Amino acid sequence: MYKKLEIHKKEEGQGLVEFALVLPILLLFLLGIIEFGWLFNARISLTSAAREGARVAAVSNINHQAKAEEAVTSSLSGASGVVVTSVGYDSDIDTLNNIRNVIIEVNGQVEPLIGFFVTGPQQMTAKATMRLE
Repeated sequence: MYKKLEIHKKEEGQGLVEFALVLPILLLFLLGIIEFGWLFNARISLTSAAREGARVAAVSNINHQAKAEEAVTSSLSGASGVVVTSVGYDSDIDTLNNIRNVIIEVNGQVEPLIGFFVTGPQQMTAKATMRLE
C-alpha cells in the first residue's frame, strides 16, 4: 500500500507540465482563428460595400459614379481596419437584350489584427454587378 502512494507522489505535477507543453500550441491555434476571422470579416465588409455601391448606382438617375463612391465610403465607415484605396465604376451594355449593368469594384487594404501569421496590410478586392433601373 505504501508503494502505491510513493508512485503517485512522483506524478503530482504531471498534469501541470503537460498543460504547459500544450498551452503554446493551443494559443497559436486560437490566435490563428482570430486572425482568420478578422480578415474574413474585412472581406465580407468590402463585398457588402461594393454591393451597396452598385445598388445605389443602379437606382440613381444621375451621377452614378459619385453616388456609388459615397455609398461605398459610408458603408465602410463602421468597419475597423479596412481602408478603401480605390472604387472603380464601369457600365456594361448588353445590346441584344437592351440591358445596362453597373459594375462596382472596391479595392482596399486591411491591417491584420495580430500580425503574427500575416504581416503587413493585405490587399483585398470586391466586385458587384447590378442592372440599371
